[in-house]
Amino acid sequence: MKKFRSYKIAFLVLLLGVGACHQKKNISSNLNDKKSFTCPMHPQVVQDQPGSCPICGMDLVEIKIGDNETEVHLNKNQMELANVSVQPVKYQWMGSNMRLNGKLKTDETKTEVISVRVPGRIDKLYIKETGVRVNKGQPIYELYSEPLLTYEQEYLLARDQVNTIGDRNAKDYLEAAYKKLWLYGMTSEQITELANKKLASPTIRFVAPVSGVVTEINVAEGQYVAEGTILYRIENLNYLWAEGELYPHEAAGLKRGDSVTIRVNGYENKPILSKINFLTPEYRQGTQIFMLRAPLAYSHLQWMPGMQTEIVVTHSKKKALAIPTSAVVREQGGSLVYKKDGEGKFIAQRVATGLQNFDWVEITQGLAEGDSVAATGAYLLYSETILKKGGNPMAGHLPEKPEASTVSLEEKQNGSDDFQIKSEWALPIRSLITPYLKIKNALVSSDAKLASTTARELKNQLHEIKNNWPEKNRGVNEPETLKALETSATIMEATQDIEIQRASFSNLSKALYSFIKKFKVGNIHAYYQYCPMAFDNAGGYWISTEKEISNPYFGKTMPQCGETIETLK
Repeated sequence: MKKFRSYKIAFLVLLLGVGACHQKKNISSNLNDKKSFTCPMHPQVVQDQPGSCPICGMDLVEIKIGDNETEVHLNKNQMELANVSVQPVKYQWMGSNMRLNGKLKTDETKTEVISVRVPGRIDKLYIKETGVRVNKGQPIYELYSEPLLTYEQEYLLARDQVNTIGDRNAKDYLEAAYKKLWLYGMTSEQITELANKKLASPTIRFVAPVSGVVTEINVAEGQYVAEGTILYRIENLNYLWAEGELYPHEAAGLKRGDSVTIRVNGYENKPILSKINFLTPEYRQGTQIFMLRAPLAYSHLQWMPGMQTEIVVTHSKKKALAIPTSAVVREQGGSLVYKKDGEGKFIAQRVATGLQNFDWVEITQGLAEGDSVAATGAYLLYSETILKKGGNPMAGHLPEKPEASTVSLEEKQNGSDDFQIKSEWALPIRSLITPYLKIKNALVSSDAKLASTTARELKNQLHEIKNNWPEKNRGVNEPETLKALETSATIMEATQDIEIQRASFSNLSKALYSFIKKFKVGNIHAYYQYCPMAFDNAGGYWISTEKEISNPYFGKTMPQCGETIETLK
C-alpha cells in the first residue's frame, strides 16, 4: 500500500512538474512536437533528449502532450505507476444497491436441545463449560435412574423368555422392551452391550446425538432432574444467518430471492454471496424496523454469531450499458470518463448516467458498446488535463446553461467550520453544516462514539427542516434528498462500528453535496474532496472547509490520502 501510494504521489508530482514547466516557458500549441524527457521518480529533471537520470540513474521517459487539450498521453511505465487500467464498455445486468447494518445469528434449524427422557440424578457431566465443540456419539453425561433400571431388567427378562419359550408373544414382548430402552435414550450399541453382559446398571452414559458447539448448560452434577428437563443446547455454527435491519420504504422494493452481498467485519476482503430467504411479516417490537435474513454457506467456524456485518442488497435488476463507478469523474459540469483512443492515449468524454450502485454506473449517452475507458486512475487523468489547460478540461464541450443562483454560503470570519447562509432559498441547509463537519472530524479521529452522538444532532436538525421547509420549495427534490440524508444519519446514530459509520458518512456526503447542487447554492467557500482508495478502491467523497486533506475514511492510517476535485466557490 505504501509503495503504491509513493508511486501515486510521484506520478502526481510528475504531472505538476510538467504543468509548471509549460507555464514557465509558455509553450504554444505549435511547439507541441518538441520532445521532452523526465525521470519518473525525480520530475524536476527535464531534458530535451533521452538518457539517464543524474540523481538515481533511471532511464528518462518521454513527456507526451496531445494537440487536443482534452487528451492525455501515457506510456506503459506511467500507466503502471499511476495504476491506470482499461476496461471495455459492455451491456450487463445491474441493479440498485442498498447498504444495511446487520449481524450474524445461529441457524435455528440446525440447533439441537438435549433434554432428559427419564427422571433421575445427574451423576457426571462430561461437558461442564460452554463453547466446547462435541462430536456425534461423544459421551456428554451420566444419569442414575431407577425407572431406567427397571426397563433394563424388563428387557433382560424378555430375552430369557425368548430363549426359553420362543413363541410369538415372547418375541413381541422383547421387541417392545428394546424400543422402550431406545426411546429413553440408550443407543443400539448400549442395548447390545446390556444383552451381552446380562447385568442391568442404574447408571447410564448418554452421548451427543449431533455434532456442534455447546452454547448452554442448565444442570450441575448431583442435581435431580425430571423428565423433559433441558440439559444442553448444541448449535451447529457452520451454518449461520445474516440478519439486516431496514425501514418500510426500503423494504418496498425487496422480495425473497433477491441477491445480497455480505461483508463480515474483519473479513471485508471475503464477500459472501447469498439470497434473501425470509422477510419478517411484522415490525420489530417498539420500532419501525423490518428484518431480512440470508443464509451463509458452510463456514468451517470462520465466523461466529454476533459478528457485525454489512449487507448490500441488489434489486430492480436490468440489463444496461455499464462501466465501473471508479471510471466516472464527477465535476461541476456533470460526469465525464476518459475514453481510450489509441495506445496510451485517453480523451475526456462527457457522459450521461442512469442507474448507479456501489460498483457500476449505467451510461445512457456518450459511449457505445465496445469502447474502452480508464477504469482506475480516472481522477489522475482529470488532474493532468486540469494542469495542462489550467481549468475545466471539458470547457467549451458543454451546452450553455442558465446562470446559477446568486445564493451564497460563506464561512464565518472567525475561522470556524460553520457557515453563514444569506439566502432564504438555501436557509434550511444552515443547521446541517455544523453537525456534518463535526461528524467528519470525529471520523478523522476514529471517534465512533462522538460520530454517533453528532449524527443524532444532525438527524434532529433534519426533522426541523422537514417541519419548517418553505412551502414554495416543497416537492422540488426535497423528499428523496432529505430521505437519503436521514437514512445515513439514522444508521450512524444506531451503531458505533466505525467502518459502518464511514460507509454511511460516504452516502451522507453525496446526499449533502446533491442537496447543495440541486438547490443551486452557489459561491460556497468549501471543498468537495475525494479519496480513490477508500472502501477497497471504490472511492469516497466528503465536504471540508479546509483545503488540506483530512481523510475521514482512514483516520490516522492515511490522514492525507485524497484530493480536492471541486472548489465550491
